[in-house]
Amino acid sequence: MGPLRRRPRCLLVAVAAACLLASSRLPALVGGACRPARRAPAGEARAGQRRCQGEAAAGPPAVEGIPGRSDDANFEQRASVQRWRDIDGGLGNPLEGVDLTGGDAPYWLYHLGRFGFFAAQGLLSVNVAEAALALDRARGATSAGSATPQFLSRLSQAPGEFVRGLSQTTVATFRQDLDYIRSGYFKAPFDMSPSHRQWSPAFVAEKSLQYVQEAVGVLQRSAEKSDTRTWMSSGDDMYPPYYRHTFHYQADGWLSSRSAEVYETSTEVIFTGRQDAMQRTSLVHISDHLHNIMADRSGKGVRLLEVACGTGRLMTFVRDNWPGMDVTASDLSPFYLEEARKNNAYWVDNFAPKGDIGQASFVQANAERLPFEDASFDIVLSVYLFHEVPAEAQDNIVAEVARVLAPGGTFVLTDSIQLGDRQIQDQQIDKFGGFAEPYYMSYVRRDLAELARAHGLEPGAKELSAATKSVTFVKRHAVDAGLSAGTV
Repeated sequence: MGPLRRRPRCLLVAVAAACLLASSRLPALVGGACRPARRAPAGEARAGQRRCQGEAAAGPPAVEGIPGRSDDANFEQRASVQRWRDIDGGLGNPLEGVDLTGGDAPYWLYHLGRFGFFAAQGLLSVNVAEAALALDRARGATSAGSATPQFLSRLSQAPGEFVRGLSQTTVATFRQDLDYIRSGYFKAPFDMSPSHRQWSPAFVAEKSLQYVQEAVGVLQRSAEKSDTRTWMSSGDDMYPPYYRHTFHYQADGWLSSRSAEVYETSTEVIFTGRQDAMQRTSLVHISDHLHNIMADRSGKGVRLLEVACGTGRLMTFVRDNWPGMDVTASDLSPFYLEEARKNNAYWVDNFAPKGDIGQASFVQANAERLPFEDASFDIVLSVYLFHEVPAEAQDNIVAEVARVLAPGGTFVLTDSIQLGDRQIQDQQIDKFGGFAEPYYMSYVRRDLAELARAHGLEPGAKELSAATKSVTFVKRHAVDAGLSAGTV
């Protein structure tokens, strides 16, 4: 979520600007903004066991085994791929190219405000968690060391370097998102509207309180490497063993309303307000597909499935851009699916265009066994799923995606960057695996093009946005039954 108030807007932007200007030696973006040439404007599974050290050998593999490099020969490399590789340690002004007075001012004010707000919440939660651990130690309790997660270790070890890198990627992420909007791939996000609930002080207070309470518990459990089993037991046919795991040490894993209600705020804090912009890279691929098939500008008649939709926030951006599209949101968690239904209802009631809009369906489903007919969708979307499932489940999911895609359909897979996508991150990327992410280190080494080809899908295009990569696969022909039979 992006809980921001309208009145404190100047304060939030000031906080963001202060964070960005904290270092005068911020690395510059090579070559300026990434602005693709474009046509006129158009419009779960999760999981794991308690083991959190990953499934692959320590240290990065040889260069030829790094997925981000092998992608070069498999995908159409969009401008964003080279742009993120070009970010290095030069000198520069972090606000260079940021227009706070012209036509782009509303975008920058809003998004720098998001950055400041979520960065402040993150710092607050870490400090409160550290204070709680110190109090426990003072009382004689046995307690672990720091509440700061390993993947944030640079924050305490080299704060200046951390702030410089964060500031750089923040501005670059937002600049790229804005360039896509200017180029007509998708509209400005509807949550920028002052009428959105994010501007309500009551809404902000509620979400902030939920987050701080959750974050302190998460950081304490992370410091103590607590048991990651969920409260709910079930047969493997209902919830696979890898699913019954508290990812990121969040309360209840994916199996409570409490978890679903705080999830969006929690993940935006991790990415300091950039998650929406990173996820919206998926919309670039959707826009391209609709353009290629000469679809109606509203998306009317096009069928889209989002697998493991979570809280459905990205789905609201999809519908806001192509309201005529028929969409299906699936997730294994009934609690997250209910949150997705609520988010959709809020968009329909407050921002949907007048007149006919496409149908929206919500289906509880295991991504390894999708309850849909063959060739029943034109687009399948998956966001931040694959790094949270084991390799066998990844194969099963891709096989199911290939089965339900219509010939000529597109699979958009958006997830974490992998080794080789941004070389500067390769020495740090494994640290996120220690945050109760047991499959992350094997995911960052998996060749997604090879995985897709094994199930009859051909690699398409690749985009990068900070910590996120988004790639497409096309179903050229009907998939052989033998290729898509790998479900459990």
